[in-house]
Amino acid sequence: MKLKMQKTGDKLLGAVGMALIALLIGGVLVIISGNSMVEAYGAMISGAFGSKQRISELFVKLVPVMIMALGVSIAYRAQLWNIGATGQFLMGSIAACAVGLYVKLPSVLLVPLTMLAAIVAAGGWALLAGYLKNRFNANEVITTLMLNYIANYFLEFLVYGPMMDPAGQLPQSATLPECIRLPAIFSELRVNYGLAVMLVVLLIVILLWKSSTGYRINLIGQGERVATYAGVNVKGTVLLTMFLSGAICGIAGWIETFGLQFRIMENLAGSYGNIATVVALLGALNPIGIAASSFFFSILLVGGASMQRMTDVPYSIVDVIQGLIIIFVIAGIVGRGKQDAKRQGRNCKNA
Repeated sequence: MKLKMQKTGDKLLGAVGMALIALLIGGVLVIISGNSMVEAYGAMISGAFGSKQRISELFVKLVPVMIMALGVSIAYRAQLWNIGATGQFLMGSIAACAVGLYVKLPSVLLVPLTMLAAIVAAGGWALLAGYLKNRFNANEVITTLMLNYIANYFLEFLVYGPMMDPAGQLPQSATLPECIRLPAIFSELRVNYGLAVMLVVLLIVILLWKSSTGYRINLIGQGERVATYAGVNVKGTVLLTMFLSGAICGIAGWIETFGLQFRIMENLAGSYGNIATVVALLGALNPIGIAASSFFFSILLVGGASMQRMTDVPYSIVDVIQGLIIIFVIAGIVGRGKQDAKRQGRNCKNA
């Protein structure tokens, strides 16, 4: 247990180092462009924390990023590379919005039903990739990526066709009834009670890794042979893992639809899915690490826009920082993989 905690701590310290180096390189680029690094990053911090409206927007970005990162981290712990967070987010949004618009029930029943619809639809979408993995040994990176495209095209079909708002001309659905929307925490701000849902999801994922289910998921991540030897039903656990991963991403879609947009529309997921993958890896697949890295990326997203408005530094510097972090994370994964391979080779020779 102590060794495991030490390894996790080392990974999290490494993540902090990666973020600092990326910020430093970004600062050098700012200086090369003829601007002040201090002013640029000062504007970024001010843009994220300078007023209650900006802090509200920080949490608005934090909620989907953290929830989706927690979702994909479940699959990644099992070495199942779920790149389909965007598609699962969209399928959850579509299902929840359809139930909210077309099912006639009292709001006290309809609200939980919409959330359940998001969980089932998004979890089922990810489950499809798990089934293809089990049945045909299909690479989940490819299948989940392709399912992203299918979900996006399905959304476009709906908002240009059957679910298009009859009262408007834009590619979007009708607005959800006010009685089933997630209320704002403060009347003048956009941050809503999806923030509370995010904290519940964080707690659930923390408890998952302390449960027998989490233990089985981690065993699969150590290799199919190890899991089989320990008596784990590998195929069943793969399906459960993918379902849980997708379902949590669907909850993020539900919050975005019922707490912010109040309808489905084109480009609903934005870049949240891609960011969630980086956040999960930067956080070392640890729930607390993911919470910290989600907060860091939310500062970049919200503060970067203000930095561009307040200084001559373009928002693209934020993209550079994100790209550098991706490179560092991948390099770290490859490096650890080589070290593990060498260690296993030495163990085999000693045996």
